[in-house]
Amino acid sequence: MNVAVGVGSIALGAAMALVSAFVLWPRSPRLAAVSPLALAGLLVGAGALLVQDHPGPGDWLITLPALAVFTPLHFRVLMGPPGTRGAYGRS
Repeated sequence: MNVAVGVGSIALGAAMALVSAFVLWPRSPRLAAVSPLALAGLLVGAGALLVQDHPGPGDWLITLPALAVFTPLHFRVLMGPPGTRGAYGRS
């Protein structure tokens, strides 16, 4: 259990997701917008597992790929397609 590393990973992943969502998503091509969000999901998932007492190998095998896929998907549903400048108020 590495609480400090886990909390740092969660904070870094959350900051990366916010920057990606509000700076990169409306202005970037698809791959440039999705990749940082997938990495942010990985960081948050790894941090969540690091603060737990005894996560098993199955937890790692399920959590990391799931968050790498579902984080960009979540932003796609909320903000529309990447590269549309006004995804949250068309401009």
